[in-house]
Amino acid sequence: MASDEQLEKEFRRIDKDHDNSITIDELRKYYLPMQEMLGVKPELAEQEIQGLLKRLDTDNSGTISFEGIDLFIYIFIELFCFF
Repeated sequence: MASDEQLEKEFRRIDKDHDNSITIDELRKYYLPMQEMLGVKPELAEQEIQGLLKRLDTDNSGTISFEGIDLFIYIFIELFCFF
């Protein structure tokens, strides 16, 4: 499992405008290329992105906030555990 520091660094890498939240566009830019490399169809990848946002948008703002490392651990597992 990645350290808290690694997870925070990864969150910040996805959060391109550094506003402590990840928009759906930021998530797409990060997630779609990885899924494409794995041969996942764009439609399925988009469904996964929408699902992530729905599960992790705790305040219905349309973004994923970094309100605690536990929430980001979930994102990390969802995005990077393809095995």
